[in-house]
Amino acid sequence: MDLEKYYRNTAVISLNASLISCIPIIMLSVLFMLMNLRFLLILLVLPFGIYSIITFVQFYLYKKRIGKMEYNTYENSVPSILELRTAVLTFLPAPSLRLSIFNGQGKQLGEIRDLNFSFIRWYLPNFIDRLYSKSYGFYNSEDMLQYVFIVKRNSIEIKNKQNKLISVMLECPTTNRTITHFHYDEEIIIMEQKLAYTELQFYRSDGYPIASLTKGWMPKEWTKRFIGTNFPLLTINHHASDKEIIHLYALLVKNFAYTNH
Repeated sequence: MDLEKYYRNTAVISLNASLISCIPIIMLSVLFMLMNLRFLLILLVLPFGIYSIITFVQFYLYKKRIGKMEYNTYENSVPSILELRTAVLTFLPAPSLRLSIFNGQGKQLGEIRDLNFSFIRWYLPNFIDRLYSKSYGFYNSEDMLQYVFIVKRNSIEIKNKQNKLISVMLECPTTNRTITHFHYDEEIIIMEQKLAYTELQFYRSDGYPIASLTKGWMPKEWTKRFIGTNFPLLTINHHASDKEIIHLYALLVKNFAYTNH
């Protein structure tokens, strides 16, 4: 999928979400009008109405972006997602996480999405949805499953496409609320939140940088394709190993699990 298709998919999904949100509004309106409980009707309908408006505005904005973006021609060879060192992260509206990974030319090189999408989860509050573990698939540019991330409250299990366990990451908070340690095998990845929640830094235990993630900034020439300023930009150290990159994406899943939910 290229960037134009991403914008089109986002527009369609946003419109569908807006229309779906109207279903409980209609059903509750009929029910409570018959019961003459109009004040209670307003309280229950209001969240659905607000969400419907937000998603319709999102549909309109992405529809306009399609006309503004510049088109590109791509080389036939597509690098492995693990070879990508600077990635733009985008999020499709979904009842759970659906994260697309693009290079600077607007070509999608991978996607991470929930393996168990459910219609009812559009309406579940996040604090309820967090109560049970979730499985996310890590797909390459050909939409072939490569890894599975099973996110639990304080751990992440990583399995390969044969469903064989690779490792388990354990979350270990520190006395500093902006720093969290994640242990796996005999390694540690340190995640540090910076700059008013617009930047994440990832380090090895010896302080060597693995990657950084920033919001609101990207190379100027990329902005002709990525319309908007709030796309997260992931920059990975060229010396990071494949194993570290896989664990890095697992941490991003945990961090962005409820984006666009």
